[in-house]
Amino acid sequence: RTVPQAERLSALLAETDDSLSKAVILEVPDEALEVRICGRWLHMASGRSYHVRFKPPKSLPQGAEPTSENMRDNETGEPLEQRADDTKEALKKRLANYHESTKPILAHYKAKGLVRTVDASRGPAE
Repeated sequence: RTVPQAERLSALLAETDDSLSKAVILEVPDEALEVRICGRWLHMASGRSYHVRFKPPKSLPQGAEPTSENMRDNETGEPLEQRADDTKEALKKRLANYHESTKPILAHYKAKGLVRTVDASRGPAE
């Protein structure tokens, strides 16, 4: 999202005497996002998802680099796939766009005292 969109949202809400009460920021370092996003693999037919580090398929030998040959669905043995936007190259573009266009929204909402930050790099139990 962009600052003009945030400003427009505020204006639209003001028309109905509404306003935002909070803007929650889920803070995660770019490096952690790379691990999380680039490690995702899907079985497209069923929607089952796997993760190289957090939920690897049985077919992935421990310590091996994921490939289309060793990333197989646990139930069918069919190949797993990565979404086109789950690659390092795509993530790099997405993060650049975030830092350039979306991150400035924080200043907009901080000025209104609405920002609450959550360290989303930690596990739920932490």
